Amino acid sequence: MSKRVHNAEAADVVDLHVRDDRRRILIETTREALHGDDEETLCLILNDQHPSDLAQVFRVLDADDQRRTVELLGELDRASVIRVADALRDEPLSDIVDEMEPDAAADVLAKLPHDTSERVLGLMEEGEADEVRPLMSHPQDTGGGIMTSGLIAVSEQVTIAEATQHLRSTALDNEDLLAVFVVDADQRLIGVASLRSMLLASTEVTMGSIADQEVMRVLPQMDQEEIADLFADYNLVVMPVVDEGGLTGQVTVDDIVDVIRDEATEDMVRLAATSSAEMEERSVFGVMRRRLPWLLLCLVGTLLSGGVLEHFDRLLTAMSSLVLFVPAIMAMGGNSGIQTSTVTVRSLATGRLRPGEVMQALWRELRVAMGMACLLGLLVFAVAWVWTHGSRVGPCESILPPLQGL
Repeated sequence: MSKRVHNAEAADVVDLHVRDDRRRILIETTREALHGDDEETLCLILNDQHPSDLAQVFRVLDADDQRRTVELLGELDRASVIRVADALRDEPLSDIVDEMEPDAAADVLAKLPHDTSERVLGLMEEGEADEVRPLMSHPQDTGGGIMTSGLIAVSEQVTIAEATQHLRSTALDNEDLLAVFVVDADQRLIGVASLRSMLLASTEVTMGSIADQEVMRVLPQMDQEEIADLFADYNLVVMPVVDEGGLTGQVTVDDIVDVIRDEATEDMVRLAATSSAEMEERSVFGVMRRRLPWLLLCLVGTLLSGGVLEHFDRLLTAMSSLVLFVPAIMAMGGNSGIQTSTVTVRSLATGRLRPGEVMQALWRELRVAMGMACLLGLLVFAVAWVWTHGSRVGPCESILPPLQGL
């Protein structure tokens, strides 16, 4: 009995050593990824570790590394965010979220259960919580979901000298200082003044006189893809978000880069007949459930192809050389289909092809397909004539007798 107890204690010691070594490697890998800005590795670390191991990692990281790591939670699926939050507990998580930009903090807290996010908000500083809470009420794929409330707004009546002094006192707390928004007494947006215009104008003129009053603005409920199109079309770096005329936030170009990446990823997975939700799916059966319908549809198509081959089995038996070209026919059909679908879907996604122009695009693709079929058919005819040494596979008229006998 005592021997078994001793062996169990020895096994526990070995397991503790293995655990400590694993945690040490995990901490070193996390630090290397942080210092090398390797977000992909960091996401893998946050996704795959046990909450107790994650808690140990966060305890040894300094404040800046903790904040940068938690900011990545906005890129993870909801289950992973909950697991990391459980490892941190409420108070440490609130301290870290306090140091984050409002939009990043909202992305993290929006993925937590409602009671957990409310507890964390209650532990945050009152001013920070008041900035984050409104952002959580908007869907993440809208202007309100990607905007940040961290901006600088001044009255149209203040001079450039007064506005500059205000900037000096607040710019250290604002990482997204790309422009200064000019508002009236009711906090309604009048225009936007660039830092360049402030630098070049006289310090005695008012901000209202140098503000661009024809600036583009978006609503909180506007789709993020439409906002990204505006940034691309007009070469913008910042855009105000207004609600009933009142200035509520700003969307910056770094947010749009994330939107473009996410939308491009979504378009790519659609081309593969799946969905972006599969990338967050952890269950094998969950992935199978998303892929199976499209694969079944593909299977039906291939079985129909098999039925066509069966219908012409006598011809294939009489002219066995035709079998040599079946793989080429299947491959060329698949590749031409991929080319057509890729160009069409991407044109729809980028707005180059409008929904009302789909039939016109299909007619064009049909003519392209017929032209390519004629050219490739002539090429295959020449190859077949040489490859089969002038057998009946090449000349079309020599195939007619076998066809008439079917």
